[in-house]
Parts: sequence; structure tokens; C-alpha cells
Amino acid sequence: MTNATRSFRVEKDVSNILDEEAERMGISVNALVNIILKHYSEFNRFLSKIDLVILNRDILTKLLEFMDDQNLFKMGLELGETIPKDTILFWKKDLDQENVFEYLEKILCRYGLLGTYDQIDQQGEKIIVIRHRLGKKGSIFFQGYIKSTLNIVGLDSNIEVTESSVKAKIAI
Repeated sequence: MTNATRSFRVEKDVSNILDEEAERMGISVNALVNIILKHYSEFNRFLSKIDLVILNRDILTKLLEFMDDQNLFKMGLELGETIPKDTILFWKKDLDQENVFEYLEKILCRYGLLGTYDQIDQQGEKIIVIRHRLGKKGSIFFQGYIKSTLNIVGLDSNIEVTESSVKAKIAI
């Protein structure tokens, strides 16, 4: 990756906030601004175009609690067939395995803030784990959503859920 040198003028109060936040995080202001700009370039600029809204986690968790497990799983399956496909095509212009995994990592977890994503490749399998704070009902929804999302590109998965995580084993 090559770097480009840019010079910006920022308002004094914004500069002060950047200084404080960079110090709190133990990084340089330059590194912080790069994080912010990367977040914008990979995600925020698409928000209105992919119809994403910001919702308080407690509201989402409470909505999930009102649904039975079978309907949550079914809703996950149905939404996992359409939302990721439309989003990936708009975002990346190509629907392939790499972009599906990037969607799960970046759109769903890193920027969508629905969980934390981890992945490992071992013995012909890709294993992804998403940890979240949406409770068991959230795991049941994610089970269906991830299953359908992976099916978009012909990937079959074995998915296990716990109270706060979803683990998918995918044969590669």
C-alpha cells in the first residue's frame, strides 16, 4: 500500500478532539485520521445508498425477544438471501466468496457494529466466529442470516450458536 501526502485545515475544536482521542487510544493523530478516513471510504459513504440506519442495541435486542425462535431463524434466512446480495453488488460490484466474507466482517461487524468477527482457515475449512451482544435470540437470527448469505455464493455451512456467538464451518 502506498501513501499519499495531504494537508488539511480543520477547525480548532475538531483538532482538539482529534488530539485527545489519539492520546487516549495511544496512537498518532495521523493514524487516527487514517482510521476515520478509511471508515468513511469503506462504509459511511454508502450508508444512505444501502439503506442502513443506526439503532440502539437495546431496541434491537428487545425486538428480537418478542419473536419465537422458529420465526427468527426464518427471518434470518429470508433477509440473508436479499440484503447481503444487494449490498455486495452495490458495494463491490461482484458477488464472489471473498466479497461475502468481507461483507460479514466489515458491513455486519466492523462498521455495522453488530458483533466482532474472527476467521481462521484450517484443513480445508474456513471457520468464522461472530461474537455479539444480542443474546440467544440474536444468535438464532444470525444463524439463518449467515447460512443464507453463504448460500448466495454456493457455500454450505455448519453453524453452531451460543448465547453470544455464531460459529460457521465452511468447506472450501
